[in-house]
Amino acid sequence: MNMDREAQLQARLDAADKRLQALLHGISHDLRAPLRAIDGFASRLSRQLESAGDPAAIESLARISATSARMAKLMDGLVELARAGSAELRPMRVDMSMLADWCASELQDAHPGREAVIDVQQGLEVVGDERLLKTLLAQLLGNAWRFSASRPQVQIAVTGTRNDSGLDLAVRDHGVGFDMTYAARILEPFQRLHGSDEGAGDGIGLAIADAIVARHGGHIRAEAIPGEGATFHVHLRDVPIPGGEQ
Repeated sequence: MNMDREAQLQARLDAADKRLQALLHGISHDLRAPLRAIDGFASRLSRQLESAGDPAAIESLARISATSARMAKLMDGLVELARAGSAELRPMRVDMSMLADWCASELQDAHPGREAVIDVQQGLEVVGDERLLKTLLAQLLGNAWRFSASRPQVQIAVTGTRNDSGLDLAVRDHGVGFDMTYAARILEPFQRLHGSDEGAGDGIGLAIADAIVARHGGHIRAEAIPGEGATFHVHLRDVPIPGGEQ
């Protein structure tokens, strides 16, 4: 009887998850068309107004385009957040050092004029979903990079220690840091402790990171000193490989 009830509950959860994924796909897909249209009209009007010499109108249209782009990015983040919390895990032994080096290279390629030193401890491994863990590191390193924007040089260190159940990981930066009074809010969606001029993003990245860590049976703890930097401590548990050995 209990097994039947568990099966029914699981079926209801699976159905709810499918509805959520369909809703998110619809939101993302159906809202992109009007956003593209808004951006296209704004760009066209801006080109037409260039000859009229109306800088105020051109600036307003540029703001419309920027807002459309921000909304599109927010939709991407919301879809990624939902996927992080519900995507099927495909566990394997993952080289976290390689993924961190990969994320560091992507950041440096995207900002070739920025001086940066990103040190990654080699030999860090955990059993988990490689795609989600790559996203986790991309969010954490991207966060550290953004909040180091005011520094002459970006300095990030990725270190870790294996334990009996998984991996303890730390991502440390020397950016602007934050007040620990608000540490409990930092992993919640849309919570920003800084303005955009100090590196604040869309307020979803760390929530995505937290969801991925939770899927791996772990947790994130942040500590920081204003003006000196921040460290995100991540505990990841090895995910059992179905029918295999870790």
